[in-house]
Amino acid sequence: MFAYWKLITTPLIGAVIGYATNWVAVKMLFRPQKEVRLFGRQLPFTPGVIPKGKERLARAVGRAVEEKLLAREVLQEVLLSEEKKEVVRKAAADMLERQKMSQETLREAAERIISEEKTEHFLERAEETVTDMIYDKVLQKNVGEIIADKVLEIAKEKLKDSMFGMMLGGSLLEPIARQVEEKINEYVAEYGRPVVEQMVREESENLQAKTVGELFEQIEDSGVDLPALAVEQYESLVRTRLPVVLDSLRLSEIVEERIQAMDVSEVEELMLSIMKKELGAVVNLGALIGLIFGLVNAAILYI
Repeated sequence: MFAYWKLITTPLIGAVIGYATNWVAVKMLFRPQKEVRLFGRQLPFTPGVIPKGKERLARAVGRAVEEKLLAREVLQEVLLSEEKKEVVRKAAADMLERQKMSQETLREAAERIISEEKTEHFLERAEETVTDMIYDKVLQKNVGEIIADKVLEIAKEKLKDSMFGMMLGGSLLEPIARQVEEKINEYVAEYGRPVVEQMVREESENLQAKTVGELFEQIEDSGVDLPALAVEQYESLVRTRLPVVLDSLRLSEIVEERIQAMDVSEVEELMLSIMKKELGAVVNLGALIGLIFGLVNAAILYI
């Protein structure tokens, strides 16, 4: 007669065997970390699966990160989501509100960011460039001709109904106008640049004296939506620069090199930190399957 104690021991033995088998299998994923030799021959299954295939694992993880996890399309979708754009818009709006309260002058802000010496050098170059540009434009406009023609037009208008004007006509006024034109152009060429330079310097000083808050108030009053502009620039930056950055980073190579540089124990620790619960479940599942097969076996023998 079939002993009842076997109904208990058979499933328990099956559970123990299943648990032990899976436990050994899980351990053999990582151990031994180095090959083991006996009588000069390498023992099978040494080193463990992970240490032996670390190079292949590193290459596979690198490709997975670059092509799946952090692919260009995935990152763009995340970075250009409405949620992320709202974060950018809110950050820009908060920054705008803070800056509108600032009493720091533009000159002080520049010196704080790029140092006093660099600020002074930049302003000198900027004032000189603007002065040259305006002065060149003035010379190209032929101010003498503009003024002389306008004076001649007014003079003719004033004198057209007078006896003197009918006698002179334009024959005498035209040469005078050309002489005025010549003298004005000579004056502008000789003394115009210092005048322009002084005007540019005064405007520069006025601008430097403005506070950061006043500047942002003026920008906002002009109808420019800075938060919306920030979102537009953010979108443009992501679309144009992200592919360049990813191509230059070569994420797969970075990940592969980092895993290759890790010690086997570090790789084991990394994988266990990710899959410890799942690997534990595999071991427990072995015990459960062993228990079920033990019960089936005991039932068959009992019958």
